[in-house]
Amino acid sequence: MPLLNLFAESVRVIAPDIMGMGDSAPPPATLADPGMDYFAGAVWRFLDSINVSQCVLMGSSLGGRTAVDMALQQPGRGVKGLILNRIMMIAGEDLTEMKAKHGPEVLPDQSGAYVWFVWHRMRSLITYFPWFKQDGAHMRKVDLPPPEVMHASFVEHMKMCATSHKAFTAYWNYPIADKLSGLKVPTLCRAETAAFVPGAKTWVPGFEGDPMMAKPEQLTALVDPVLAYLKSIES
Repeated sequence: MPLLNLFAESVRVIAPDIMGMGDSAPPPATLADPGMDYFAGAVWRFLDSINVSQCVLMGSSLGGRTAVDMALQQPGRGVKGLILNRIMMIAGEDLTEMKAKHGPEVLPDQSGAYVWFVWHRMRSLITYFPWFKQDGAHMRKVDLPPPEVMHASFVEHMKMCATSHKAFTAYWNYPIADKLSGLKVPTLCRAETAAFVPGAKTWVPGFEGDPMMAKPEQLTALVDPVLAYLKSIES
């Protein structure tokens, strides 16, 4: 929210929730394994409902894949540009392991054991990558956030624990490298992603940490290059 609020001082910001990620309905139970095209299509339907005909899409991680598929799904729709952050590409045994363990379905139980699992996973995501490999080789060199930030994160994880697994499955099944090569809209992204996107402009984010813990000057360092890019594609 601090990041969105800072962008909103200069541009109109719309932040839809990807289906099943805590603040929206999950995909119907009849859809056992929806692909990324389903989640991207849902955002298009949302934009239709609020009469948005043109936009720039900005996404990180799951949001990044959603934005990529939206741009590919309706190339003439009015996607004026893409801003992509943290487009992770994993293959082979690592990908198989992430599919199996990273974002499992977590169903409520009467003992409350699932609550402890959600807390443990949330905390481990901060200190390890991947979260389920808890050894020195996979430890992130970061401090734990303040308790109030961890609480806010935990609430979000609880909201999505039983419904987010379908979106994560779509995420890991999405052939992101192949999809990036088909983009035909102006794109700003990190160097490792730009290598796959024709004509992409490279972006070095000015801040890498959690926006909830960022100082105002750190958020500004992240936002200003993006706003400059938006002006460049408008001209």
